[in-house]
Order: sequence, then C-alpha cells, then structure tokens
Amino acid sequence: MTRSRTTALLGLSLALAACGPLGPLPGGRLSGPAAAAPADWSFTAEHAQVELETNPADPYSVNVWCAALGERLYVPTSMIRGPKQPTEREWVRNAVADPRVRVRIAGQVYERRAVRVSDPAELEAARAALEQKYELDPAERDPEREIWIFRLEPAAG
Repeated sequence: MTRSRTTALLGLSLALAACGPLGPLPGGRLSGPAAAAPADWSFTAEHAQVELETNPADPYSVNVWCAALGERLYVPTSMIRGPKQPTEREWVRNAVADPRVRVRIAGQVYERRAVRVSDPAELEAARAALEQKYELDPAERDPEREIWIFRLEPAAG
C-alpha cells in the first residue's frame, strides 16, 4: 500500500471516529439530525447496537446494547465481556459524573439523561428484556460481573 493511500485511510478512520465510535473503538461527538424522542422505543428491537455519547464537555461515544419497554429505553453496562465492574468503563464514569447523554439510533440523535435503575422490579424487567433481546441465558450469568442498567430519560429542560 502506498504512503498516500495509508495516510488517506488513516485520515478517513480518524474522521469517522471523530463523529462516533468505530466498532469497539470509542469516538467523539455523534453527528446527525436531532430528533424528538418517540413515545415508544420498540423500534430499537431492530438494532443490535446503538451509539451512546457521554461527557458533553469532551464528547466520548461508544457502541452499546439497548432494550425498550414501551416508552422506556435501557442501556446496560457490560453483560458478557470486558470489565466486570461498571466503573471500569469510561462511558459509565462519565454518565455518573454528568448524566447528560446523547443516543444515536438509525442516524437520529436523541438528547437524553442517563439514570441508573435502582428499583429492583424495574431492574429485573429491564434485565429480562435485555436477556431476551440478546438471547442470554440467565443461568449462565457470571456471578462476579456487576451489571448496571441505565434508563435513558428525557433530557432535563
């Protein structure tokens, strides 16, 4: 590969990463038109991953799983691989420090606020929805993995 081609590919990769995550690599500010949040997030069932942006002062975006229960959209910390403690992930630390987030789904960007789910019944319902969507067997859960689930609520106005 020529040097100019390598430079062009590197530049393209950096440009893509600057407007969102690229596979497992985090990105920056999510680009795309801002959209009003839907009343029902069930359309997210068609999307294996969505892009979540945290840290508005210095945007940091990653690909995450999601599950919807009617008007509620949930995003979990790692359920199967990666760090076993949620706060070992930068996006989680960012969301705890500043809950303002943006989520991009099918090119549309939604302004939201990440709220960690603490109610046991809601937590179980969200976890069950995620396990069903991603075909995870609850019996195979790693007992050492701590899973947090965030509800993406309307952004504070």
